[in-house]
Amino acid sequence: MTVQRKKLNKGALWLVLGGAFVLRLLLAAITAGYSYDMGCFGAWAAKMAQTGPAAFYSEGYFADYPPGYLYVLGAVGAVQKIFGLDFDGAAFKMLLALAPAVCDCAAAWLVAQLGQRCLPDGRGVLCLTAFAALHPAALFDTAVWKQIDGAFTLPILLCFLLLETKNYLPAAIFYGVALAIKPQALLFGPVLAACFLAGIVLEQDRLRAFGRCFAGAALAMLPVLAAGLPFFGLRGLLPGLLGKYTGTVSGYPYASVNAFNWLAALGGNWQSIYAPALGGISWRTVGMLGLLLVTASMAFFAYRSAVQGRFSPLLLAGFYGAGVFTLAHCMHERYLVPTVAVLLLAAVRWNDIRVYAAAVGFSLTSFLNLAVAYTVVDTDDMWLSSAVGREITLLGGLGETLCFLLLGFAVWDIAVNGHSAPLVKERSFAQNWLEAPAPCPRWQARERLSLAALTLATAAVSFCYLGSMTAPQNPLDAIDTAVTVEVTPQQAVRGVWLYPGISGGGSVRVTDAAGELLLEQPLGYSSCFCWTSHDLNAAAGKVLHITVENAQLFEVSLRGDAGAVTVRGGGAAFDEPDAVPTKISQLNSMYFDEIYHARTGYEQLHALPVYETTHPPLGKDCIMLGIALFGMTGFGWRFAGTLFGVLLVPLAWCFARRLTGKRWLGAVAGVLLALDFMRFAQSRMATIDVYATFFILLGAHCMVWYCQSVLQKGVLRSLLPMALGGAAFGLGCAAKWTGIYAGAGLAVLYLGVLYLRRRQNPPGFGREFAAAAAGGVGFYVVLPLAIYLASYLPYRRRDPGFGLAQWWQCQLSMYRYHAQLKATHPFESRWYSWLLGLRPVWYYQNRALTGDVRASIAGLAGPVLCCAGLLCLLWIFWRMVSGRGSRQGAAVLVLYAAQMLPWMLVTRCTFQYHYFPGMMFCLAGIVLVLAHLPKQRAAKCAAAALCGVSLILFVWYYPALAGVPVPRLWWQSLQLLPSYGFY
Repeated sequence: MTVQRKKLNKGALWLVLGGAFVLRLLLAAITAGYSYDMGCFGAWAAKMAQTGPAAFYSEGYFADYPPGYLYVLGAVGAVQKIFGLDFDGAAFKMLLALAPAVCDCAAAWLVAQLGQRCLPDGRGVLCLTAFAALHPAALFDTAVWKQIDGAFTLPILLCFLLLETKNYLPAAIFYGVALAIKPQALLFGPVLAACFLAGIVLEQDRLRAFGRCFAGAALAMLPVLAAGLPFFGLRGLLPGLLGKYTGTVSGYPYASVNAFNWLAALGGNWQSIYAPALGGISWRTVGMLGLLLVTASMAFFAYRSAVQGRFSPLLLAGFYGAGVFTLAHCMHERYLVPTVAVLLLAAVRWNDIRVYAAAVGFSLTSFLNLAVAYTVVDTDDMWLSSAVGREITLLGGLGETLCFLLLGFAVWDIAVNGHSAPLVKERSFAQNWLEAPAPCPRWQARERLSLAALTLATAAVSFCYLGSMTAPQNPLDAIDTAVTVEVTPQQAVRGVWLYPGISGGGSVRVTDAAGELLLEQPLGYSSCFCWTSHDLNAAAGKVLHITVENAQLFEVSLRGDAGAVTVRGGGAAFDEPDAVPTKISQLNSMYFDEIYHARTGYEQLHALPVYETTHPPLGKDCIMLGIALFGMTGFGWRFAGTLFGVLLVPLAWCFARRLTGKRWLGAVAGVLLALDFMRFAQSRMATIDVYATFFILLGAHCMVWYCQSVLQKGVLRSLLPMALGGAAFGLGCAAKWTGIYAGAGLAVLYLGVLYLRRRQNPPGFGREFAAAAAGGVGFYVVLPLAIYLASYLPYRRRDPGFGLAQWWQCQLSMYRYHAQLKATHPFESRWYSWLLGLRPVWYYQNRALTGDVRASIAGLAGPVLCCAGLLCLLWIFWRMVSGRGSRQGAAVLVLYAAQMLPWMLVTRCTFQYHYFPGMMFCLAGIVLVLAHLPKQRAAKCAAAALCGVSLILFVWYYPALAGVPVPRLWWQSLQLLPSYGFY
């Protein structure tokens, strides 16, 4: 097991472990925890501190955990009682996570210790240890969910690690400790038995081996009995423990309990184990057959590996734990977490990259499983019965099953054939990370022309069918008052169209000369700058009185059988008949959040009180400029956003060519983004997300430029990209607070390249460090703050007394709004559904159309960027955690993570379009993978295929992106998934 190796950096090891521990406690403090488990742990801790073990399991009191971990909860309860900690407070939540966090880090330390004996490269060992310390499933389980699986996992690891060196009796004791903590240790019982039986087969002294089996069984029961004795007493010990373990095991008689495994993929989630499944047999039978298959396979692998001298308890335990979770019934979402840790140790023990890949895959699928279950608790979708829930369960179950198949093949190859695929190879850190990157390729005339042509084509498609360039501009203004106008229709009236402006909760009433009320319509915030149609019957030549109260009414159009009715009188409410459209649609009316942001742009332009203050003003400032240029029209309020959406295309082109150093990949990125659903639909709507996305991508481009320049020329000659990056960061923050998320990724890259520059050991690094420190403060703190403050200048046009105190109140108001928002929406979605675009937002439906023709606008995520991008990011992630990553891959992952990780902790209502900035780095992942394909011809063929698929999908889905009316067969063909739900 011992190999010649490079020394592990102990300082870096403790930094990783310490960072992982601190991160767990920080996450524990700021997250709520799984509500049911938090309630149980808090109550049990308090009761243990109050009554002690003897009175804990009182009659009628719910406590389904065995005694082992209750002693830790008792200590937690005692500390809580002494210091008077709030059960919902950060301190108590950190206290709950403390012991599992220590155990998680200890498990990672075991990986480091085993790696030093089995692997050749200290840096590779550090990489594996870092993943073991930070792997998503354990991190989420301990820090966010606040479960105790970490404390249960550590003795399991020690048990099978000791069995690797044939320390049977100490291993049995640690197995007993795990069993005392959780009944799930029984899942590993058959492997423990196989290890002891293998000892009988392999040793010559069979009698001694038989005796060891009985001693091991006794020692395994000793911690369970010792832990239970204070709770049940001597007389009630065995019945009490038996009832506790059997009750826990049989407590959830379902095929799958939100566990993403093979049975869940088949549709067994929350299905009774006695309900019919495949071919009419019950789910219980399916699960029992799967359990039998896994047990028989484990026994076969144990026998073959034992007789050939390759017996490995860690490998068998990892295979069996994963197999039981995948194929057996009654599995819970957390049952896979300990297996991941076991497999990480097995991968190190055998230096096998396939076992490690399976462990990484299980960690990701288990993390997704935990995050989904955590998110839906206490919601209507707690059983994952919605369309999105079923789709996520299916995909997660299939992904987990594929990981098990990979693991099964690896275990077969190792146990039967004795072949392992090396996990860690020697590599040169300096060659991969420290050498100066090649200069960005010079622009060629042909490339400039191609970029210009693509940009113009994107603009032509984006600005086409965008919005009307005419709309009523002169309102009948009755804000804070009531105004009545008199109008006489010249033909019979059958209806009325209203085009309100800003309203303070007002209304419009229509009465006849006798005072009879013909129509009363409230004018709320959602009706501004939207044409609406209402029934109204009035004879020709009869005087009508229209009263507007506390609102603006830009235009009224009385409608007859032949269209617009000519009128006499009416004043400002009837003074722009030429601006009345022939049809009501999104071309002449606001939809979705335009009623907030475009309205605010109009208010800022006219120095009126601002309605929408839940986001910083820069995006609305840009909308205001479009309105100033083209008037308060559909085209005017959408112009600026569409322009920024078009400019995203050349920006993505530049970003891709700088990231990869390849001209042709810039063109690929530009084409893919030009044809992306989200870029098209989101930029053509007067909301602020496109501005934040543009500046986030611009900031990423400048940071990559800065990092390359520093490694090429040093910090002192890289001030231009540093300053431009800081300006882009400030503009992103001033557009939307998601720009602040990007700042975390920029900071990691800024500090990371400074570390690499130090490793290059240039002369005069002290001056460079000082310049980087000053530039970081000046360009990434002071300059962004100045830009952010400047975005509020339109507020001073309305109120010259608007100052820093008022500005600060705006920030507090924004924070409170987002922190306390409890709103729900039928098209809200969680971050995990964004990854594949499972739940688009239905922005608009044209209700004026009749028959089988329909028109809608949906906020869809482009399938190519979503699906291909996710696969590419996973590949880059795999390369990174297996020690084969690159600087470019690390940068893309950091920038993507900065956009995604904050949303994983957000509990408020969220939507698919919040993934818009993150999709820019899905695009980066695609071009980066294409750049690293070994054959350029194959890469260009793959790129052409992606562009071709994007074009076909864009043409197919164009009606749903632009709101073009289409017949039934077309709009029905767009409903690819049950979770789509638009039209």
